[in-house]
Amino acid sequence: MKIQFADAAKYQKEVKQLYKSAFPILEQVPLFLLYRKAKQHKIDFLAVLDDGKFVGLASAAMQGDVVILLYLAISDAVRGKGYGSAVLQAVQKKYAGKRIILNIEEMDEQAANYAQRVKRKAFYQKNGFEILDYKVREVSTTYDMMSCGGYVSKTEYEEVMALYTGKVLYFIMKKI
Repeated sequence: MKIQFADAAKYQKEVKQLYKSAFPILEQVPLFLLYRKAKQHKIDFLAVLDDGKFVGLASAAMQGDVVILLYLAISDAVRGKGYGSAVLQAVQKKYAGKRIILNIEEMDEQAANYAQRVKRKAFYQKNGFEILDYKVREVSTTYDMMSCGGYVSKTEYEEVMALYTGKVLYFIMKKI
């Protein structure tokens, strides 16, 4: 595997298809906003390639030494073949020296997809992420927070999210 990153705009068809299938509708920011923020250099919105072939997507917002991994998805065609771990290693290399944070659905045993949640948590732990000591609630979903490269406080997370979404929209997201 030779993981590389490219501008997601160059792979719009593949990115759109994967984005729409990989993330619940309530977690999807309109794609045109992601492209706009990337063009404005407010986020990285990237196609993930293996030797030039599209295999996934990644998006990250940054402020100082904190990086929020907003979206990460691997194409169904190559899922289960080690790409997720390879991409996370490439992300950690791309943002070397920075603290990376992400969220996952909380470990709610009553959730219909509880087994999937447990598997996702184990995957991130296997790849160097640790559960943090707080949760975040956004748009009616509660998330467990994970980081690698060092602890990221809830305040630091919220500051980057407010920069990414805008302070007013982030306040509304937290209240919904």
